[in-house]
Amino acid sequence: MSRRTGCPIHDSELRLRLRTAAKTALLPLMFCFMPAIACAQSSTDDWPATKLTQIQSAPPSKNAQIVRYHVAKSPSSSDFETGDLYIVYSDGTEVVEKIAPQARERTGSIVHSQRGIINPKVAENRRTIGWAETFDSCCTTYPIPEVLTIYQSGKTVLRIQQGQMLWYWMFLKQGRQIAAVWGTTHRPQVGDFQLYGVQAGKMIAEVSGDVETQSLNSQAPEWAKQVEQEMHQRR
Repeated sequence: MSRRTGCPIHDSELRLRLRTAAKTALLPLMFCFMPAIACAQSSTDDWPATKLTQIQSAPPSKNAQIVRYHVAKSPSSSDFETGDLYIVYSDGTEVVEKIAPQARERTGSIVHSQRGIINPKVAENRRTIGWAETFDSCCTTYPIPEVLTIYQSGKTVLRIQQGQMLWYWMFLKQGRQIAAVWGTTHRPQVGDFQLYGVQAGKMIAEVSGDVETQSLNSQAPEWAKQVEQEMHQRR
């Protein structure tokens, strides 16, 4: 299965803003992460690339749950697809995932730059949230989702890059696992199904389907069949 070797990963910035009951000035707490995934320039054996970053802070509070979230619109003066992602907790904490500035990271003559945040989802435990990040692509005239990011409230940020376009993803086991389907930008291809543990950020299983039937075979594990079914229903 062919996979592009590029490095669209950028520095990530999460801002936690604590709101007081009296709605006084916000107290900003900022976490700046170093580049989440190292550039992979060698062989396809380097994929998937993952990075699990520990957050050294307490907020949001232990029992706080995500009550709402939204992706802001892109500023009219920019060429971003979207604005930042805002996550609000039941204790008043607000987490802001900032889109990276127009950083120019090159792979040969190709310039990679993040364009947006799309497809946010909250796990059943209401403490874990994930989203896809879109980037410039060498092979299209439009940005495509290439990185899957999972944030465990106040604990970790997990970023996954498989080397191809992220077709679909979902939480499993109340947010303890995530399943993702990756593939080429222009199908046909059945896709590469991967299962990850959120806590450790490690890939647990991987399966590909039958190219001729364009589907998983009967021997595929149940988690992969569940993802395939939901993916087709959402098309």
